[in-house]
This record gives sequence, structure tokens and C-alpha cells, in this order.
Amino acid sequence: MYKQIHEDNYKKCLKIGYLIAAILTFLGGTAIYAFFRDINNMAIFHFISKPHFIISLYNPIKNESVLSNMLIFNLPYGLWCLSGLSIIRAIWLQNTKWVIIYRFIFIVLVMFYVILKLPRLIPGTFDMLDLLFMGFFAFLESIIFNTFIRRNL
Repeated sequence: MYKQIHEDNYKKCLKIGYLIAAILTFLGGTAIYAFFRDINNMAIFHFISKPHFIISLYNPIKNESVLSNMLIFNLPYGLWCLSGLSIIRAIWLQNTKWVIIYRFIFIVLVMFYVILKLPRLIPGTFDMLDLLFMGFFAFLESIIFNTFIRRNL
């Protein structure tokens, strides 16, 4: 009985941890996107007005190195992908079959979104590094889960 209560508490803590990680990675990607990219070119601000705090906090990075460009333009996509995968993991933590199915569907959808930028069916610029970052974060989350968490479930 004590062991069952301990296992249930552990699973609840894991789910909460995954949800917190999802929120933090989503906000991290959004912060990078909003505070370091040129907000005048963002499509969202063609439909809604720019919040003044974003305008005042906008801090363009003047270094045009490959690393800074990857951090500004590609890292948000990887973080958003990780956020979605963390939510899926939190919801279907114990049901491995459904986790695999929903993770696959999610990855296909987000990568399809990026790929549709290539023929200009979706506004934006296609970047292969976006796909690479999303794939890297998906792989990293899977490795961490299978190495450290799965054996404790």
C-alpha cells in the first residue's frame, strides 16, 4: 500500500514537472522570439498592436555570427517543439503506446508546418536548421526520459 502511494505521488510529480518544463520552454522560446527578433517584421503584429513593454525591451543582437543567428532564429522552434512534447508526455506518461502515437503526430505536424514554408504555402522563411533543432530537442527529451525516468515508472 505504501509503495503504491509512493508510486502515485512520483507519477504526479513527474506530470507536474513535465507541465512546468512545457511552460518554461514555451515562454523561453517566446521571449527569444519577441525580445531579440525584429518585431516590425512579425506577422502577428499586423493583426494586433504591439505591446509597449515588448517595444521597450526589444534588444536586437548586433552580432551576425552563425551561433547568434541559430540562437535567435532556430532555438525558439526547438523550444516550442520541446514544450509540445512535454505536454504530451505529461498527459500520457504511463501509456507508452499513446505517447508514441501522439508524439509522432505532433512531430509530423510541426515539421510539416516548417516544410510548408518552402513553397510559400505558409508565411515565413524555410530554414533546415529549424527542423534540425526540433529533431534534436525531440531526440534529447526521448533520451532523457528513457535513461532516467522510464525505469522508475
